[in-house]
Amino acid sequence: MQALIIDRQAARLDHCQIALMNAGVQVTGTGSLLVAETCITRMGVDLLVIEKTTIGDALGDTLGMAEERNPNLVAILRTPDVADDQDSLSPHFPSLHCVVGQDVSNEVAIKLGLASLRAQATRSVMPARAVRLAPKTVKAMPVPAAYAAGTAVADNIFSEVM
Repeated sequence: MQALIIDRQAARLDHCQIALMNAGVQVTGTGSLLVAETCITRMGVDLLVIEKTTIGDALGDTLGMAEERNPNLVAILRTPDVADDQDSLSPHFPSLHCVVGQDVSNEVAIKLGLASLRAQATRSVMPARAVRLAPKTVKAMPVPAAYAAGTAVADNIFSEVM
């Protein structure tokens, strides 16, 4: 798992990097937009933590480039205006899992990012409605008359196949 932190504030950048390293994540941290773009294109990232004032107007391009490289990207944005950025950016960038204020502690921001990564990794590939099929050696049970007529409604979606 690879994380990239883009932040010009050195103390905050160091604390975030240390917290992620302690969690077992490989981390690259930078305050330079060019270094960040190089990291995204060359190695790809799973977790992207961006401090908005560090990259300014290049935020959309940076997020878009990271999403193209990794469709399962988890991005966290630190911003001075949480409400406005949440409303304007979330519909366009599905990777943006959290928009937090700049006063939020590093520990909270990193915990949110790690939780989102875990949820992304354990996301089920099962369809919303699964059907358990009986083995071929077992004959299918007849459908009750109420169900055949369409008058009964099952409380349990799996009750029909059990």
